[in-house]
Amino acid sequence: MINITEFKRLNFFTGFFTTADDWTQGQNYHMEKRMLHNRGLHTPGIFRGERDDLRVEAAGGFNIRVLPGAALDGAGREIYLGQPGTLTIHPDAYSLPQPVYVAIRYEESETDRVENVQAPQYSGYTRVAEIPRLEITTSQPDNRLRLELARIVLQPGATGIANPVDPDNPGGNEIDRRYVVWAGSVGTAERPLPPAVMEEVVQLMGRKRRDFAALARAFPVPSAEDVRHGALVLEMLARTGSIHPENLPAVLAALAAVEQDVGQEMGTAHPGVVATPEYQAYEAAVSLLITSLREGAEIGLLLTREDAVAEAAREISEIVIQPPVAEAGADRTALTPGDTARIALDASGSHAFGGHEITRYEWELAETHGEAPIAHAGRDRVVFTGGEGMVVTLDAGGSRAFGGRQIVRYHWKRKED
Repeated sequence: MINITEFKRLNFFTGFFTTADDWTQGQNYHMEKRMLHNRGLHTPGIFRGERDDLRVEAAGGFNIRVLPGAALDGAGREIYLGQPGTLTIHPDAYSLPQPVYVAIRYEESETDRVENVQAPQYSGYTRVAEIPRLEITTSQPDNRLRLELARIVLQPGATGIANPVDPDNPGGNEIDRRYVVWAGSVGTAERPLPPAVMEEVVQLMGRKRRDFAALARAFPVPSAEDVRHGALVLEMLARTGSIHPENLPAVLAALAAVEQDVGQEMGTAHPGVVATPEYQAYEAAVSLLITSLREGAEIGLLLTREDAVAEAAREISEIVIQPPVAEAGADRTALTPGDTARIALDASGSHAFGGHEITRYEWELAETHGEAPIAHAGRDRVVFTGGEGMVVTLDAGGSRAFGGRQIVRYHWKRKED
């Protein structure tokens, strides 16, 4: 990049004799203006939808192919790859396992030299080639002057590089394009997260989703699911370059507020957890995170604090709660003719846990649609009479009373003809 202290255009007039220096300055003027525009209004990254998006694919063995596309670097220079480029990875050159990165950067080189045999001082290069330099590196690209196109985690025993079976979860020796940064406008992401921070956020949110899922299975509370959803949203924002360092603390603060809700809801829904050191460690981790956010701590420390909260949630999920204080044995139902009755209990089948003693039982009155019958009068009997009255002899041998009671009378119902 040429450092220009002021912009001056060529001003042509009749009789103006131009030199090579004039033409060079005139060209530099337009180049610097375009790069100024690019730096001020656009963010560096791959141009989405231009040719094949600089996509990286397996090309057999340890060869990979980079397809045509374009990109913008942090200096505002456009990088254009017009023909596929092939690179070879040499796994023997590394101590495996080893992540390697496929990157592209801008480079210039003078070309098309013309020789003036009669006047050698007038010889020179007639063009400057803008070269899209492809490379394999073990250093993570900064996505400013060197842009990441893919990464591959080389594993021992590999026989070649493969396209990913699942692009959202590539395995070892598979091409991983999840961390590619796409060019955009300053209005959507004034300054994207540095690649190292973006990767840390993505990995941390993945762990947080797993740890709070485990907590939700062990001790269900609604806010634990909210934390999982929030972590997923933050992961997506980081992957797409839609969040920048200035906004990250505010997003983490919103997530921390929900993590605080988790502790409060657990204290109400699962009181047996509150006295455990794991729960107290979780509360302390959330409190420390919120304090760090209020004090404006740097991003690295905030992510460390968030990681501690996720770890504390995982430890809570592994708590094994003791059984209830007492186990009263099998349920027993007592039928009564009214709301009260004297019941004799045999507690021989009951036992207490943790050296406790059973001091009382709690009973629950089951609502019924009517009182239990005083007695069962046997099968129905219909008596036909010739008038309003008649003497009937009854045999109560098929009747029985409940609860040791005695049948003293029957109630009869007259059926109207």
